[in-house]
Amino acid sequence: MYTLHLHRDAQKALQKTQKRIQKKAFLCLQHLRDKGPYGLPYPLKMMEGHYRKFRYLEAKIDKDYRIIFRIESEMIYVRYAGTHNALGTG
Repeated sequence: MYTLHLHRDAQKALQKTQKRIQKKAFLCLQHLRDKGPYGLPYPLKMMEGHYRKFRYLEAKIDKDYRIIFRIESEMIYVRYAGTHNALGTG
């Protein structure tokens, strides 16, 4: 069992998305809280560039929507959420 911390920017971005993406993101966050990144139903990718320093991971929720988070011991910090164009990851 992990402790999940949502950054305020990520929380606002998730509230502004379409309902179908909100449902997928909720399932992703629920899975991260319960089981961590292992067996996640969405593809994961290790971030590159300056994100690599803190070992950020990217979960691809939808064709264009991403959640960026990092793991420290038993805590998961969700830092960014949004389209990959808005996040600058694609």
